[in-house]
Amino acid sequence: MPGTTGCRMDTLQARRVLAGWTVSELARRATVSDWLVEQLENGGNCSGAEAQRVLDALGGSPVALASNTQANPTVFTVTAGHLFQTGDTVTLAGVTGANADPNGSRVVTRINGTTFSVSIDCSTAGGTGGTATIDGASVGLARL
Repeated sequence: MPGTTGCRMDTLQARRVLAGWTVSELARRATVSDWLVEQLENGGNCSGAEAQRVLDALGGSPVALASNTQANPTVFTVTAGHLFQTGDTVTLAGVTGANADPNGSRVVTRINGTTFSVSIDCSTAGGTGGTATIDGASVGLARL
């Protein structure tokens, strides 16, 4: 819907492919049309509500964390998988037990579908629990 107020999702196709989903599968999960997903992948716009549904479908909801390692940088293991990519900004919350506080806004490095690292020195003690939530700007959501 070019020309309308909304959001751009420039990295949408890369994230959809990373998830192993077709256009139709993402559209179904986000409750939007296939046409809208195709338009967004080609730089089109959408409403804020549609953008939030697509973001949620791509993992915009908080991802549960199992633990983070006693290491520098520290490596987080998630309980059910994630779609974070290297360079994404996530908000870590509720992590306890680590010698350095990893909670807050952090840039991640993707290791695989169940682990990612952040540049925090937890070489004295790792932690447990918490959540990671991707920043909308990391998936190309930016106000026009």
